[in-house]
Amino acid sequence: MQDGESLRNAKGWAGNQPAAIPMADEIAAIEQQLKQQGAGEEDLGARILAARLRWPHDLRLQLLQGSWLEATGRGDDAAACFRTAQAEHPANPWPAVRLVELLLRQRRQEEARGDFRASVWGGTAPERTRLGLLSVTTASIPDVAGREAYLRSLLSQHPDDRFVLLKLAVLRYRQKDRPAAEALFAEAARLGPMTDEAQLIQLDLHFAAARFEAAYGLARDLQARHPDRVEFARRSIQAALFLHRLDEVIAQLQTALLRWPEDWLLLFRYNRCPLPGEVDRKLFAALSTRQEALTGNDRWLFQYAIASLRHADAGPTLAMLQALAASATVGHMAAPLAAALAAYPPEHWANPRAVSNACDDDVQLLPQPGAVATIILFSSVAGGLGYLPFGLADGLLRQRLVNVIYLRDRNHRAFTSGVRALGADHTAMIDALQTMTRRLGVPVVTMGSSIAGVAAIRAATQLHARAAISFAGPVNLGADATEDEAPPGAARGTRDSLFASFTAADPDIVRMVRAAPATQVHQCFGADFAPDVAVARLLEPLANVRLHPEPGCADHFAIEHAIASGSFLAILDAALPDQVAA
Repeated sequence: MQDGESLRNAKGWAGNQPAAIPMADEIAAIEQQLKQQGAGEEDLGARILAARLRWPHDLRLQLLQGSWLEATGRGDDAAACFRTAQAEHPANPWPAVRLVELLLRQRRQEEARGDFRASVWGGTAPERTRLGLLSVTTASIPDVAGREAYLRSLLSQHPDDRFVLLKLAVLRYRQKDRPAAEALFAEAARLGPMTDEAQLIQLDLHFAAARFEAAYGLARDLQARHPDRVEFARRSIQAALFLHRLDEVIAQLQTALLRWPEDWLLLFRYNRCPLPGEVDRKLFAALSTRQEALTGNDRWLFQYAIASLRHADAGPTLAMLQALAASATVGHMAAPLAAALAAYPPEHWANPRAVSNACDDDVQLLPQPGAVATIILFSSVAGGLGYLPFGLADGLLRQRLVNVIYLRDRNHRAFTSGVRALGADHTAMIDALQTMTRRLGVPVVTMGSSIAGVAAIRAATQLHARAAISFAGPVNLGADATEDEAPPGAARGTRDSLFASFTAADPDIVRMVRAAPATQVHQCFGADFAPDVAVARLLEPLANVRLHPEPGCADHFAIEHAIASGSFLAILDAALPDQVAA
């Protein structure tokens, strides 16, 4: 690195400088010059080398020389410089840190992981620095098995092992191996405090195992310690919701929406909270004042469109959804919903029977003279038939001579603990529905989409219903269950795991269907969406199951595709006794 010409330049530079300049001032000047891109690279190199000749044992100058070498495209020389500094200052952690950072920038990941393991992880660099490099070096391994092997190679019977164990727990969590994740979290907790990010995963584990008090306590603690982080506010709202602390949910949601008006995940949570109708209307009115300002925030606008379906005419919302259909972030959700709404003329969505979209109204019965069947529609997580609220879903169901019972789960338990207006638990709900439907005197058909589709099948087998219609219901629950319609990046598992926890004493869905041969189950799913195809195949061997693959559907939104294509009414007609259109 120090060839003859460089030395001559360095001596020339030194000869032009005041001899009495303090080292600290020279280092500060070099750092400032290094920050100024394109500021005389070779001239700066000569200045650094001259300073090193004057103060040959100063580590900061050595590290600055390595940074300059990298900035001038001499990465190998920079690595050699850092390794020399590491050898000359073995007790100082920063040469090894700078070396690993350099190797990562050069995409020499395996070499970076080796140096991190040998010289950084067990060293004295600040915890935050070591944890940051732990995350980056782990993320550089593409396969799960490789990541696990690397992480296990870092374990050393030291309290810092907890950070490695937490990453191993996250791997298990993402693989939906909840027992292993729980065990690793417990082992890590015995070694010391956990990171806030790890505690977010622990929150999900508490939710999935129905440990709501523990989840609430942890969420509130995280929010109190980090009042400026919106993700902790969201989790606190979710925990309060599962504990039925509705007043607290409302207060926190109102505060959060005012504080973080652009956060689309708060709207996601808002759309899934069983809020009283008056509260919902006030919050929507407040959100409406921000719509124009948030043009371009497609995720926020999509969630706003979902809310507007409950409160506004379908026409303007359809226009909004059509504008979002080409969005790279939400087009896959907006396009099917827009197509479903556009498939029928506006009068179909006018809600002439004044069906309520308010969560207060958890049971609504709409009798129809001459009805040939009674439809029981279980609300989806978003509060209706897929994304359509009950007032719009009625535009479809009133096209047939059927009674309709609209059910909403204010308990936030995917109907596993019943419907409040029908009794204290699921058994009371089934008994009340049997009484209601017997009085109506016609066959029963249950219906739901996604998790509500599973609730519909489960109820149909217990009501001895004529049929159940499930749109992409995850019927694997109870067999190999592992979330609500999760936001991107979240592991799909929380709501489905809750369903499995709440129904752990029951047979799995496949066995329930097999044990009710008089109940015909219609399972509609995206023909091109592999996860739902695999789930549907669990039902395929059963004689009382009819599968309805929706052509061209490559997502979980089978209900919207079916409405748009006309399959919805065709499937409904297949489930009904002989009848005529209303």
